[in-house]
Amino acid sequence: MPPDDGWEEHLCRRLTEQRGRGSRLNVIIVAEGAMDRSGKPISCELVKHLVSERLSFDTRTTILGHVQRGGTPSAFDRILASRMGVEAVMALLEAAPDTPACVVSLSGNMAVRLPLMECVQVTKDVTVAMSEGRFDDAVKLGGKSFENNWNT
Repeated sequence: MPPDDGWEEHLCRRLTEQRGRGSRLNVIIVAEGAMDRSGKPISCELVKHLVSERLSFDTRTTILGHVQRGGTPSAFDRILASRMGVEAVMALLEAAPDTPACVVSLSGNMAVRLPLMECVQVTKDVTVAMSEGRFDDAVKLGGKSFENNWNT
């Protein structure tokens, strides 16, 4: 969900408050494809420029790769990958020529099959909701798990 209007002032105020409490190190995470409510991109370079210019803080950026984001896989990650792989193979073995394509997904702690075209439609619906500024709807379309994580 895009930040509220005035996010720049809010960010600078929070960083200044942290500095006032003695914190000299801050980490700001900018999601790929981040944009404000008017659809203007928010890049790490924009945030770096904002913090450097308005607050005169020494600011550096780092673009994390996929491996760096997740770190070393845990035992749970490895078991989950195996379970999802088994479900994908089972879907292939059980498929008939007229079986609709599916996506193996996670529901709770279970690997489940979802119809591919329904997943594609939800993705399109999220895109439409975002472009129309219906950000709460976009979060809900992500499913209960996404919504719960978003609201945490």
